[in-house]
Amino acid sequence: MTASAWAEAPRAGDLPDPGSTQTFQYGSGPTAYPYLVYVPTTYDRTRPAPLVVMTHGCQTTADQQMRANLYNRVAERERFVVLYPDVDATATLQPGPTERCWRFPVPTSWHRDSGDAAALAGMTRAVMARWRIDPERVYMVGMSAGAFMTSIMAAAYPDLYAAVAINAGGAYADPECLVGNPVTTPVQVSAQLAYGEMGSRARVVPRLVMGGDADQGVTPPCADKALEQGLRTNNLVINGTQAGPIALLPSSVREEPKPGGYASTVSTYRDPEGCIVGERWSIHGMNHFWPGGSSDPTLANFTDPKGPNGAEISWRFLARYTKRATAMPCAEAPAATATPAPSVSQRAGYCRRRQVLLALPRQTRAARATVNGRRIAARVWHGRLRLVLPAGRRARTVVVIHARTRTGHPVTRRHRYRGCGP
Repeated sequence: MTASAWAEAPRAGDLPDPGSTQTFQYGSGPTAYPYLVYVPTTYDRTRPAPLVVMTHGCQTTADQQMRANLYNRVAERERFVVLYPDVDATATLQPGPTERCWRFPVPTSWHRDSGDAAALAGMTRAVMARWRIDPERVYMVGMSAGAFMTSIMAAAYPDLYAAVAINAGGAYADPECLVGNPVTTPVQVSAQLAYGEMGSRARVVPRLVMGGDADQGVTPPCADKALEQGLRTNNLVINGTQAGPIALLPSSVREEPKPGGYASTVSTYRDPEGCIVGERWSIHGMNHFWPGGSSDPTLANFTDPKGPNGAEISWRFLARYTKRATAMPCAEAPAATATPAPSVSQRAGYCRRRQVLLALPRQTRAARATVNGRRIAARVWHGRLRLVLPAGRRARTVVVIHARTRTGHPVTRRHRYRGCGP
């Protein structure tokens, strides 16, 4: 592996990233894979940092993907490292649209320690060895061909990636799911194949799927299958069947407007304890692009600024999870574990949105809670109350719990904290 400084003048419409970007090489010779690593100025070598692996699509380079999706700006704020892998020099499946493409249609890349899957894992591990990375918080995000590879990596390396995000891509071992192909692999088959690939490393892998409902490259039904395959595979991990306990229908659906841009329909999928384990963003009117991102006209083939901010959406989803915490009953990690170290603004009194557990009286049947007088979402779970402390600036946090026991006796408990809470 070799390293050198990476310097390039910013394009029109781009702001220079304050952190450092370096280029490396995995392997040697014509089959070596180049890759970029962005390290934010907020990286603290005394603290393990999360790692996001951002995998590009066909006819795209790692550099173009990096400049298009604006992930580095999120990394600066949230203190994570970003790896941008690139294909090797021989990765031209055929001239035209599949040039510079990950080999997701090739079965040798569907398996652990084989093909492009092995290279992506190798690049990930190289970054983990060079910087101080939290192995519990390594994530993969993919665009198009990179999204198909992300579905593969969730199955082949569930011990490496805590959660994944897929944009404009399809399910595991389903390369036929592209425009012009009338027959694709049934989602039940893809789910079973993915579970088989996990083997003894099988675990629940939360999954976000984004894509435009006007995508002419990977159609919306293909993206739907990518989400459903992940849910079905997670169910196989939990109890050996595909239909439950995670419901294959969304627990909630909401509309996300974007003034002057594309609105989205967001479907949320929850595990048996009500924790988010899957999310689907259908972006109305967007074609085969990364949503949001740079407005630089030289990057117009890769990103659509009229879409919602894909980097922010995917990080918000991924940051909920660690590998260890995805074990049932709740996939989401405690916020203190899943969230990077507080920023300067937070130390000055700004509190992150986070989940906490508080003890309840014995035999509690129902409970509700307020924070500083405001009603918040709460759920009784194994004798404790799971609640979400909202984001915002506050000097103190007062949590009031109103509970009712099985005998009907009302109980009120008040918790006072200096700052953001427990």
